[in-house]
Amino acid sequence: MGETAQAYLSTEEERRMGEAFMRSVRRSVHIITDPEIDDYIQTLGYRLASYGASKEREFSFFIVDSPVINAFAGPGGHIGIYSGLILITESESELASVVAHEIAHVTQRHIARAIEAASRTNLPMTAALLAALILSTQDAQMGTAALAATTAGSIQRQINFTRANEKEADRIGIQILADANFDPRRMPLFFDRMRRASLGPENPQFEFLRTHPVTTSRIADTRNRAEQFPRGTYEESLNYALIKARLRVLSEKNPLRSKAYFAARMEKEAPRPSPATRYGYALALLKTGDYGKAFELTSQLARQDPDRIAYQIHLARIKLAAGHADEAQAIFRDNLALYPNNRPLTLLYANALIQTGNPLRATRVLRNYKRERKQASPLYYSLLAQAENDNGNEIAAHQALAEYYDLVGQTASAISQLKIALKDVEQDSLRHAQIKARLKVLKEQLRQEEDH
Repeated sequence: MGETAQAYLSTEEERRMGEAFMRSVRRSVHIITDPEIDDYIQTLGYRLASYGASKEREFSFFIVDSPVINAFAGPGGHIGIYSGLILITESESELASVVAHEIAHVTQRHIARAIEAASRTNLPMTAALLAALILSTQDAQMGTAALAATTAGSIQRQINFTRANEKEADRIGIQILADANFDPRRMPLFFDRMRRASLGPENPQFEFLRTHPVTTSRIADTRNRAEQFPRGTYEESLNYALIKARLRVLSEKNPLRSKAYFAARMEKEAPRPSPATRYGYALALLKTGDYGKAFELTSQLARQDPDRIAYQIHLARIKLAAGHADEAQAIFRDNLALYPNNRPLTLLYANALIQTGNPLRATRVLRNYKRERKQASPLYYSLLAQAENDNGNEIAAHQALAEYYDLVGQTASAISQLKIALKDVEQDSLRHAQIKARLKVLKEQLRQEEDH
C-alpha cells in the first residue's frame, strides 16, 4: 500500500531528504548523544523494524531531550522519541507500541504520500520545512522561527497525518508489536492512560494527544485488535528499566534531586530494592561525587549480574571520575574483548583514552569501529576529530570535524574545515582529490539549502 508513493518520491530521494531532515532537526533540538541511551533506543527500534519493513529500508532512532510526551516519524526512516514519553511509560511494551506506530508511518510511506503536492526540486529546503513543521507540532516553541508563512501553510496541510493514516499505523504497529514478542494489549492501555490524563488540567507536555488524537473509538479499535492475539507471558526488560533510571538522572539538572528521588525509592523498596532503583541511586551518587558509595553499590550489582554491560560501564565511569584511569581503561578493554565493537563500550573507551592522554590508541579504536559500521554518529566524528588533533594529525582532524558539522546541520562550517584541510594536503594527490570531491558535494548541498 505504501509503495504507491514510489512514483512521486523514490526511495533514494527519500533517503537524501531524510539526511537533510536530520541536519535540520539537529540544528533545532537537543538530541541525547549518551552512548548507552542511544544504543538502547536503536536496539529496540531495529528489533521492531525487523518485523515491519523490508531489508532494503533503513531506519534511525533518536531521543530528543525534552519533557514533551510525544514521538514523530520523518522522511528516510528517521524516528524521534521524546525523553518525556519514555519516562511516562510503565513498561517496555508501552514504549515499543509508540515506536511500532511510528515505524508503520514510515513503512506505509505516509510522509512521502502526504507531500506529493509539494515541489521536490529542492529536497534540502523541503526537508528543512518538514523538520520545522514536525517539531512545531510537537512543541509550539520549536520550529516556528524557521517557517516562511506562505510556504509553511501549504506544506503543513500536506504533512498532517489523516485519521486514516493513524488508523493504518495503529493496525500495522500492533501487528509489529506482537510479532516482535511485545504485549499488544499495552498499546490500548497506554492510549487510554494518555486519554485520561487529558481530562485533567491542560498540560503542554502531553503533545502526543494533539498530534496523535486518542479517541475512545481509537482505543476500542486497538483493544479489539489486541484481543485477537493469544495471551502470553512477557518478561519485563531490565535494560528498559535501567535506561529509564539513567534518563531520569541525566534529565535532572540538580543532581541532589536525583539522589533524593532514588534514596526515597531505595527506602520504599527495602529490604530488596530493584536493580533499576539501585542502579539509579548509584548514578545519582556519581553525579554528586560520592565515588566510594557509588562504586560499592555498582559492584554489588555487577557481582549479581556480571554480564550486564551497563554495570561494567558505570564501574569504569566511577573509576575515571575518581582519577583511576588505568583501572577504568582495563574495565573497558576487558569488556570489549567479550563484546567487540559494542557501541557504548567503544565510544566511551575512546573518550577515556582521549581524556587520559592516549589519543593514538583512541584513533585506532575508533577507526576499527567504523570499519564494522555503515554509518557513524556526530559523537563518533567529534571524538575522532579530538583524537586526531591530539595526535598532531591536523588534516584528519579537519576532515572528521567536517563530517561532524555536516551531520549536525552546519554545512558552511563543514566546508570551512575541508578548505583548511585542502591547503595542507597539496602534496598528496589522492587525498587532495578525495577532499576536493567531498567539498564539491557539500558546496552543492549548501547551495540548495540557501536556494529559497
